Amino acid sequence: MLDFREKIITVMGLGAYQKGSGVGAVRFLLGRAKRVIITDIKSEKDLKEQIAQVRVWRKSLPPSKVQTEVVWHLGGHQKEDFEKVDMVVRNPDVPWYSPFLSFARQNKVPIENDITLFLGIYGVEQVVGITGTRGKTTTTHLIYEMICAEHAHARLGGNVGESPLLWFIGARGDELIKKHPPVVLELSSFMLHNFKDLKKSPRVSVITNLYQDHLNKYKDFDEYVRDKEQIFLHQHETDTVVLNADDARVRACADRARSRVLFFSLKKKVEDGACIENKWFVLRARGISKKIAQVSTIKLLGAHNQANILAALCAAHAYGVAPASMKKVIASFKGVPNRLELIANSNGIAWYNDCTSTSPEAAIAGLRSFPARKIILITGGNTKGSDLTELARVIKERAREVILFPGNANKDLQEGHDVADTQEAVEKAYTVARKGDVVLLSPGLTWLPVINEFKRGEEFIKEVKKIV
Repeated sequence: MLDFREKIITVMGLGAYQKGSGVGAVRFLLGRAKRVIITDIKSEKDLKEQIAQVRVWRKSLPPSKVQTEVVWHLGGHQKEDFEKVDMVVRNPDVPWYSPFLSFARQNKVPIENDITLFLGIYGVEQVVGITGTRGKTTTTHLIYEMICAEHAHARLGGNVGESPLLWFIGARGDELIKKHPPVVLELSSFMLHNFKDLKKSPRVSVITNLYQDHLNKYKDFDEYVRDKEQIFLHQHETDTVVLNADDARVRACADRARSRVLFFSLKKKVEDGACIENKWFVLRARGISKKIAQVSTIKLLGAHNQANILAALCAAHAYGVAPASMKKVIASFKGVPNRLELIANSNGIAWYNDCTSTSPEAAIAGLRSFPARKIILITGGNTKGSDLTELARVIKERAREVILFPGNANKDLQEGHDVADTQEAVEKAYTVARKGDVVLLSPGLTWLPVINEFKRGEEFIKEVKKIV
């Protein structure tokens, strides 16, 4: 375990969530570091719940722990907090091009995030990491369930589950590290950015796909891809990277991999990896050729979810999971909340929440999961710099009615029913839907800074349950 007792550490970005990255980092450092400086551009009023938590934890430290001094600098950052400290822990949502992080780099202050800090302590030998533009959450849960079938104490973290994993180290004691359970991490590009300095990659890594996304925060697609590639660039020869053979940009990653490569494909037979043959999910790897499950038996909708299953089969195999455990999970897995989640089926109308669809490719996948011209699509919002041409074409082809939340991207979509809020959107969908239709909340856009996708999903579920 690293020794923080004489360290002064700045936590940059307390975060909007009570179990988010910044709060988790502070909780971990309390009782370990000499001083923790908490700095955030938000005010004390905006962060009152998170601040209250930190103060309770600080007071409850046992005498055996270091009595960490806590310094609050809210409502803006101070230059000295990044120059005369031993470490900066950056909330992944903080832009890496922040001038304050530049001050840290100029003064050779190490910059971590909660994931790299965790992996620096825990190691990567028992870690499976999943990234990609779309499908990473479903793939992460599939892999986690497959590993849990054989390792009861596996952990789930990153963008999902116990996020951050520093939380379970801090809350349950350092002795858990000695047990070294498997850890499955969903990793965003913003988390992976710091892996350049960590110079470690998970033992098993997965890239589901690469589409244009977050171009409002990256200068171009290549810069975004370079962060994604950190998930495998530091692997050893005995490690494994799982790549999508149907995605040219992902497939090309094999040329830069030092580790073993397993491919998955919906379109063709693969000799080392997983594919679909004669309506079966088939795994082939180092002498194994095994039919795992029939496509007709799965509960997940859409070809994109079939690809997620194939990716999970490869990763689980690389970790050492038996085919029987994979088959059991595939047969019972119903999906992840907020991703083509069936909310209600009333009067012959099905209501689906796909609120995490914040890229054009995600909305296109959702639209192609249901019969054409039977879809009442709820979309509209703000662009993240992506080209919306194909999304607009698929909406016109497959949606019978379109309902639009306010946003700057709507000018690039077809006209529809403009609504002001979620209640109005659900009421309008109810009036235009007919028996046999699907009401699909799948925007392909973001609603930030007005509201995040999870909150809108909660609103959608609430309003649907009122009306049906």
